[in-house]
Amino acid sequence: MKKIDSRFRHLPEEDALEAMEHHKKLEEAPAAYNAYLKADYYGEKKDRDQFVQQDRRRFLDLIGKSGIAAGLLKGSALLGGILANRHALAQTDVNKRVVFCYVNSGAASGQWMPTSASQMNQITRAYGPQGYSVSDICHFRQIDVITGGHQTALNSLGVTDYSSPTMDRRIAAVLGTSTPRASIYLGAKATTNGTLCSNIGPCQDSPTQALASIFNGTSGGGGGTTPDTTYALSYDAQLRALDAIKGKLSTEEYARYQEHIDSLRKIKTNTAAANSSSGNTTTTNCGTGITPSVANMQATGRSQADIIVAALACGITKVATLQLGNHQGDWLGHNTAWTQDAHQACHGAPSNTAFTEMWRYLNDVPAYLIDKLRKTSGPDGQPLINSTVVVQVTCMGNGMDHSSGNAPFIVATQMPGFTPGFSARSGGNIYDLNGAIPKGMGLTGINLGTSTLGLV
Repeated sequence: MKKIDSRFRHLPEEDALEAMEHHKKLEEAPAAYNAYLKADYYGEKKDRDQFVQQDRRRFLDLIGKSGIAAGLLKGSALLGGILANRHALAQTDVNKRVVFCYVNSGAASGQWMPTSASQMNQITRAYGPQGYSVSDICHFRQIDVITGGHQTALNSLGVTDYSSPTMDRRIAAVLGTSTPRASIYLGAKATTNGTLCSNIGPCQDSPTQALASIFNGTSGGGGGTTPDTTYALSYDAQLRALDAIKGKLSTEEYARYQEHIDSLRKIKTNTAAANSSSGNTTTTNCGTGITPSVANMQATGRSQADIIVAALACGITKVATLQLGNHQGDWLGHNTAWTQDAHQACHGAPSNTAFTEMWRYLNDVPAYLIDKLRKTSGPDGQPLINSTVVVQVTCMGNGMDHSSGNAPFIVATQMPGFTPGFSARSGGNIYDLNGAIPKGMGLTGINLGTSTLGLV
């Protein structure tokens, strides 16, 4: 029997052996490619550096002319978001956003790729007429993620080692210079086991704590069994601050931000209701009949999606990552025929029926996110999807055999620069798909891959 490396003894034997094999492949990978990634990101990139420097100067100039006190601006992410949005409207090249959404372990072979915008497959029902009807702006792609097996979550965002920056981090280095938060990273059962998909970190699995952190609260919750009121206090303070400067905003700006405040109030109310019913500070806006001690992946994911959309609309950030699950799949469904965790749906089920059901359940969340971006206005009064690209990523092709080929990815947007409408095709690899995103967004200086896979 092969000796298990001490780094992987906490894993089941099968997974530990796969993790060891994966790390062996990483160690044997050509050093030249890793060096290229690092040099591309950390080296001198004239186009990117000029973009960032000019964008920062324009933003600082806007702050100077706004008449808003620096102390007030520092104390409120919402006020910072107002200025960031005003800046973005004046500079069309920075009025762009991106959300990466990770779904663990790929999809069962033959159950994912749709045949048309109106004919979804088993796992992709949520995107079509039977779900949120967003498939008309989705590009479905089956690509090679290069390295199969466990411990490969970072592959989904374009890197095959643990020191190079993932694509969300690379884009945040360009777009995040003039927003209160360069990026945000939220999850649902993402941090419970194994490696994460992104290195922008840290990842926040609790919607309650994410609200407190992103919208000017603290990074933690109230603790114990007392419901956390940090966000409520922060929200009230921001409301007073906004009222204090409304004379400096245009009528359109103030009306638009009042809409955002109403949206945030709804999130706050849902979260408070969940806390009150469970006595737990980390529960989310789950539906009725769900045991608070066992996370509802759909409800948690939708709550995190609501927070991300609100943060984009308010100008708090332009780059977000939502991680649904981890490569070990230690999450449960609700109202699903399969009652064990997702990992067992991959390995313990006699056929792909359970795997298909569980991943159809999980794919409801990114479909909901795309729909939410369609229904929410950005700072320009247009649907956020017009200035946001959603990139759904994964770490495997088929989670039942941990293969790397035909891994399911989706790019959804109405942003100029990307090919409009529905499409579905196979081919290319993880570098091509990730590299197509900054190209479609018009962000020079971020280069990866050799083909844009028909996305741009």
